[in-house]
Amino acid sequence: MIKTLEENIHAVIGETTEYQISEINNLLEEKQKELIKLANKGQDYEHLADEIDELRDKRQTLLVEDASLNSENERIDELIEFIRKNKFRTLEYDDKLVRKIIQNVTVYEDHFVISFKSGIEMEI
Repeated sequence: MIKTLEENIHAVIGETTEYQISEINNLLEEKQKELIKLANKGQDYEHLADEIDELRDKRQTLLVEDASLNSENERIDELIEFIRKNKFRTLEYDDKLVRKIIQNVTVYEDHFVISFKSGIEMEI
């Protein structure tokens, strides 16, 4: 059951952006080589320099996103480790566990929403 929980949590959070970053790095390398060729020939390379800047900005955005995903994955791994260590406990309210995994609970007239610290929300 814990293995299934772990797989489901990681599926919801998503995968890292490593592949996209790698593709951008390869494209940047090609564009930079083209830029050098154009500069050596004395041709206009401004449009290519703009493309390179855009790719660098996109790569930076992906790196920030990847770092955020990594921190979320670390928190999820901590939660799963906590569950593994406590899997033989009886099913009763545990304030320590609740405070460790739940950010807040919002109560509405006909339902409520549980927000977990991992960013996942569940409506009940």
